[in-house]
Amino acid sequence: MAHKKTLLATAVVCAMASTPSLAQTDAQELQMLKSQLGTLLERVEQLEAKTQDAEARAEAAEARADAMAPAAVGSGNDKIRVSVSGHVNRALLVVDDGEETDLYHVDNDSSSTRLRVIGEGDVSPDLTVGTAIEVQLESNSSFAVSQDNESADGDSISDRRLEVYFDHDRAGKLWMGKGWTASEDSSEMDLSGTALAGYSSTADIAGGMKFRDGAGNLTGNTVGDTFINLDGLGRQNRLRYDTPSVGGAKLAASAVEDGAWDTALSYSADYGMGSMAAAVAYSDQKDNSGQVNGSASFLHNSGVSVTLAAGERDNVEDPNFVYGKLGYQNQWLSTGTTALSADYHVTNHAVERGDKGKSIGVQMVQNIDNWATEVYVGYRNYDLERAGASLDEVDAVIAGARVKF
Repeated sequence: MAHKKTLLATAVVCAMASTPSLAQTDAQELQMLKSQLGTLLERVEQLEAKTQDAEARAEAAEARADAMAPAAVGSGNDKIRVSVSGHVNRALLVVDDGEETDLYHVDNDSSSTRLRVIGEGDVSPDLTVGTAIEVQLESNSSFAVSQDNESADGDSISDRRLEVYFDHDRAGKLWMGKGWTASEDSSEMDLSGTALAGYSSTADIAGGMKFRDGAGNLTGNTVGDTFINLDGLGRQNRLRYDTPSVGGAKLAASAVEDGAWDTALSYSADYGMGSMAAAVAYSDQKDNSGQVNGSASFLHNSGVSVTLAAGERDNVEDPNFVYGKLGYQNQWLSTGTTALSADYHVTNHAVERGDKGKSIGVQMVQNIDNWATEVYVGYRNYDLERAGASLDEVDAVIAGARVKF
């Protein structure tokens, strides 16, 4: 930039010297030209300073971006790619049991805090071998806290998945180890966008709460025991096989520890008018003669969703449940989708023959896409009807946030 200033000054002086009339110019005109030259040189210096500032700012911004960039996750084996992900889900839970109202600081069991590491390698264009380690880290699970146990830390670290799998495009997927059984999630197909605050497992947000009798005394009957959704065999040690998806349909079966087994048929597809997800499952284990359950959810392009779930277990009490939810979601805010819903859950014979549990709830989840965050609030009423007993209803409000990484 300095050499440009010199050239500019030289050009002006030469122009002055080469003009014959300048020899007759009086001192006042010469002084005016000198002043104009000074102004030009000052303007050049200002432009140079601005350019240097801009370059310095750009370099600083680049340095900050480099410092904030996430470090790559490395693998001990160059044939396997590794990814780390998870989320933290914390909430405030307020419960009124008919006698007292208490505040609990909880980890929302609807989607517990967790950390997972996935490793995958491509054996061929069609075959992938993988491994999954996923642990749950809960402090004060919303399903465990109760009136007489407000700090339900217990075993706050537990394994969710410890497995290997082989995924072939045409032959299907084989899983071995601890993880989802074939029937897991078969009662929980839900496209409403509000499952964080309430879904068919309605007891997740206040499962440890005990009902009070007519005299105000705590009973041994909890929300979690009463409100069930018979969601298959859960996550266990098993050998599981999934067929490839054909037209959106997939069949799965698993042989589970202790002689249990299950099978499930799932379906998901997008249509011109919306999206559909559904599943139906049968499971058999030692403490029952069989269980059938399933769910279906449809999300219309308008944002309206309908979700239904039901199931029945064949044992002494023959417990069963029915669940329904109506939802609506739209992007009213620029931050992300807002989802609203209301649901109703009925369970029968969950603890004793003749028991009837009824629960109604409303939910809202607000997505904040740029923060990978969802904030939510939900209200739920639990009512247990039992012959010969007068039990107070339980009201619960949960509000929190889930941040994914």
